[in-house]
Amino acid sequence: MNAKRIVVLFLVAILVCSATVMSVSSELQALDTGGSGATVVSLPPEVESVTVDPAVLTITPGDIVTQLKVTAKVFGPCGIDWIKSVEITDMDPYFSDTQMAKEFPLPITMKRVRVYGLTGAKYERKIDVTAMPHGDYTVTVTATDKEGNTDTGTATFTVAKVLALSVTDVDFGTLAPSKSGEAYSTVVNTGNVPFVLEQSGGIVPTDMSAGSTGIIEASNIAVSWDWSKLMMHNTGPVAAKFTLTVPWGILPGDYTGMVTFSPTEKARPN
Repeated sequence: MNAKRIVVLFLVAILVCSATVMSVSSELQALDTGGSGATVVSLPPEVESVTVDPAVLTITPGDIVTQLKVTAKVFGPCGIDWIKSVEITDMDPYFSDTQMAKEFPLPITMKRVRVYGLTGAKYERKIDVTAMPHGDYTVTVTATDKEGNTDTGTATFTVAKVLALSVTDVDFGTLAPSKSGEAYSTVVNTGNVPFVLEQSGGIVPTDMSAGSTGIIEASNIAVSWDWSKLMMHNTGPVAAKFTLTVPWGILPGDYTGMVTFSPTEKARPN
């Protein structure tokens, strides 16, 4: 009887081991894997918006700086760090023969000032303006990525008219009766509107007086000026010539008067 029991136990053990081996073989087959791949290509950047502040720019006469701020929002499909540059690339109209060319040396690099997540950013550039012809302007901003893909955006703004000039005093020095003397006033267009000084009313001297001592009438002061001279911004200084003839009978004294300069707006030649 003992021999029969041993045989039975041995057979059971073999069956159990066979079942275990089959289970391990099934798990090894489930670990088999395959490869994967993809090629990502770049998309061009997008200039979502461009703004100019202020929308209406008024310059201050006398070469005083007024600031113009250009802002652009840019979307980078491949990440904002894939953007190589954002620049102001055009200004229309563009007057290369004026101070504008010095203050807007195109292209002008814009600075990244804020990042929105992985793909958005804001760029700015502040420009110091002292002189700019009046009118409507369109500014163009170009975004370029590291593969040379580009996109552009535009905004418009207006430069207001400023008709202004500066002049210097007219000093004839010391003169005696019946004698003549010459003096000059330098004229500069400090605005952004071309003008002329017309022969009728453009330059008008007043009488010169020395209090109760006496008067030298304005008819004794001759004015010499090129009345067709078109004064553009920063033209000059151009000298206006004055000749004073002191009449007989004028009492000694310090005589003073005024000279009024009245510019007339003139269209800029094409």
